[in-house]
Amino acid sequence: MEKKFFEKGDIKWDSDSILNELDNFISIYEKRPIKNNKGGMQFSSMFYFYFILKNKKPSFVIESGVYKGQSTWLIENTLPESEILSIDIDLNQREYFSKKANYSNLDFKFQDLSKIPNDTLVFFDDHVNHLERIIESNFFKIKNIVLEDNYSLENGDFQTIKQLYNNHTFKHNPGFLSLLKSSLIFNSLIIKKIFQGNFSIKKDLDQLTKRIRDGYEKINFNNIEKNISLYYEFPPLINDNKNLLEKKPLLDKHDYISDTNNYQFVNSNFFTYLELL
Repeated sequence: MEKKFFEKGDIKWDSDSILNELDNFISIYEKRPIKNNKGGMQFSSMFYFYFILKNKKPSFVIESGVYKGQSTWLIENTLPESEILSIDIDLNQREYFSKKANYSNLDFKFQDLSKIPNDTLVFFDDHVNHLERIIESNFFKIKNIVLEDNYSLENGDFQTIKQLYNNHTFKHNPGFLSLLKSSLIFNSLIIKKIFQGNFSIKKDLDQLTKRIRDGYEKINFNNIEKNISLYYEFPPLINDNKNLLEKKPLLDKHDYISDTNNYQFVNSNFFTYLELL
């Protein structure tokens, strides 16, 4: 059974301070370049990300997971003076192309982040195991982390920190055809390794592991928590009667949000901000 949500640290905001930014966000949101961002960030996540950007004001923002480019657009319109590194191993899905962001198709952990500022913030919307991303962020000495999809038990398609808190190991079921394709890719890599003496398998193998995203077993959450100074899961904006309501929604109703007639714009997916020690 799922535990009560995890929370830690001195949160510098409350419900009122969050909602005070809602109208400002809506004025920006109405100008978004991608009206149908299905599969990407929706209204609630975009609002909470906007709030964090406005609150923390990082001079350098890294986003891992670009998809169509909506989050890139939000970053540059919220913090026009900040530098942006936009990472996605497949950049061909972009519909919005930023003239300001630096794009890379190298995975986050392969980036050269040796000279980043201390206030750097990284935004993960890439469906990669949260434990791996926290370890990598700690290696790069990045303290400010945003998680877009922090799924609860039995939800999502990868291991999240929320699942780890509840001692749940995510088991990925990608389907027979996907597993067959993964097997063919793996076998082709092994053949290259056998017949090409100078072939390095590591990068290709890393991308292959993202096709089968089983979580780690027997992870003691205390080992994760001791590296975290602040952890906060944002509540739902409105009760849509679908989410597991661990926190009271910020609003009973809102005319603009109701007018979307689409509650996928409201779900929070347990949007999370955390700081490492």
